[in-house]
Amino acid sequence: MSIQKKITALGLSLLVLGGTMVSTFAYTYVSGTSYQTVTHKDIPSWGGEHYDLNYGSKKTKTSQIGTFKKTKGDAALGNYAELVNSSKSYKSNLVGIPLNYAVLVSEHGCSKGSIYFTCVTSHNFEPSNTCDVTLKFSADDLL
Repeated sequence: MSIQKKITALGLSLLVLGGTMVSTFAYTYVSGTSYQTVTHKDIPSWGGEHYDLNYGSKKTKTSQIGTFKKTKGDAALGNYAELVNSSKSYKSNLVGIPLNYAVLVSEHGCSKGSIYFTCVTSHNFEPSNTCDVTLKFSADDLL
């Protein structure tokens, strides 16, 4: 194999590896006009927080209202959710998320065109640290 073929093969391998690494750090988002679904696994006990910065919702309206709907959750005392930006800064109130009911959340400084993610917490007295939550959310009012 000639040196030129070896360099070409090495270059292509690095290109594929680089593309794989970049896609690992990327996030997926949907328009705020529909729900984004995310699963938070192993939410810490005693009011602990779990962030998901992989699945986001792009705000399409100027109102300061978002929507949460928990579709699965196994915490004995329930869970709470809030919107955050990619820096984990809180962008909404922390609200209780009952199972199978959509709730509205007040946002703080969210702007149209920005992408927001979720933080889910356990109750302050929740002793389990293996709770999972599947949540649908939108950075916009879907009710």
